[in-house]
Amino acid sequence: MKVLILLGLPLSGKSTHAVKINEILDFEVPLVETGPFVFKAVEEAGLESTPNNVKQVVAKLKEEEGDTVFTVRALNYVRDNYHDAPVVFFSGVKARSEMEVLIDALGKENVYLVSFHASFGTRHSRLTNTDRQASSGGSKSVEDQAMAADPAKLQLRDTKELSYGLGELMALADFVINTEDILWPHKKFDDTLSDFQTVINDILK
Repeated sequence: MKVLILLGLPLSGKSTHAVKINEILDFEVPLVETGPFVFKAVEEAGLESTPNNVKQVVAKLKEEEGDTVFTVRALNYVRDNYHDAPVVFFSGVKARSEMEVLIDALGKENVYLVSFHASFGTRHSRLTNTDRQASSGGSKSVEDQAMAADPAKLQLRDTKELSYGLGELMALADFVINTEDILWPHKKFDDTLSDFQTVINDILK
């Protein structure tokens, strides 16, 4: 099994490309994100998925099980459900320690970093895309609305994610995909999707 760790700041196009690529591939690549395991933990704690509750549950579990707790849970899910898949997309990894969990479990030769990049203006504009709104719910939807109304809130979100070590992983990427659709160098979605397909085919050679 090859695992493609999808990296990028919020709204850079990771999940969109992971979903849409299955429309043009000859096989389906599952997408596993760490986020749902966070919200599941909040639900199991009997709490509403508010930003404060999420923060408390995450802090508690990381203290009890380590910083990689949700990566480990997502990896176990992959093993249980997709052990026969040739490729799996893995999203939500932000720190070197999380990457190393996957490398230790699967082998360095089977783990690839794919980094998605777009300007701040492009990413902020995507908050009002119908596809984004349709996929957002609960506390994520509330956060999206706040970031759309105030770009500074998206900047704070970027800073938070970079503080985990995301920037280091993006700098180590095996492949980089430019998803910029406002500023130069402008890229159409079909072009970036084709770029992503080329990456996948190259990995599977």
